[in-house]
Amino acid sequence: MRNWTIPIAFLLATGCASAQSLKPEDPAPLKAGINKGTVDNFVGTQYWYFFAGPGDVRVVARFKSIGPLGAPLRTPLTVTLYDERRTWHSSKVLTSENDAVEGTFTAKGLDKKLKTIISVAPPSEQLVRSGGDYELEATGAVQFEEAKVTRDPIIRTFAGRMNNYGATKFLADGTVEASDGSSGTWKAFDAENRVYTVVIGGTRFSLQYLPGRGLVETGGTFIVFQELR
Repeated sequence: MRNWTIPIAFLLATGCASAQSLKPEDPAPLKAGINKGTVDNFVGTQYWYFFAGPGDVRVVARFKSIGPLGAPLRTPLTVTLYDERRTWHSSKVLTSENDAVEGTFTAKGLDKKLKTIISVAPPSEQLVRSGGDYELEATGAVQFEEAKVTRDPIIRTFAGRMNNYGATKFLADGTVEASDGSSGTWKAFDAENRVYTVVIGGTRFSLQYLPGRGLVETGGTFIVFQELR
């Protein structure tokens, strides 16, 4: 395994949205092109994977912080590449204060196909919410897998909400079951943009699903139902 080198530059880019994972044992498959995600220190590290080699590989990570109420906040994001057996790893800290930063990992002459995991870790500080939007792009001698079908997500309320339903299941039949005994319904309002109408405990919500975070207020960042790991 050759070493990964990491030059730094500044860039803001656009691309397609993807679904990240909160489980290191079950990372989400990276797609061709730009993969977008949102990271949050109240939610935790997110994980992706792709296949690198044989040959030359390049992975670009971009990050733009989002502070409380939109105010700039200096935020470090740690991006790490490693193999399944954790025999090697390469990390870079991208620090943004409302600006866009970019880090590039390169590997020259990989001699075999290697499943490579990417972890995207927000700061561990829990007193102030911090995080931001990031992008990942792998090019060169790379291969990707299709996302596999998984069970319906189980999500819970963010601790700051007045109505604390506890662990809450959104079931495939369009119903909602909460551990506090509340029940309700959910349906897609705008499936393409992942906007849903949720009615539970007599309260009606219009929410957008952000993979790796949960259901947030439409047009905002406040988490109403936080995705469980």
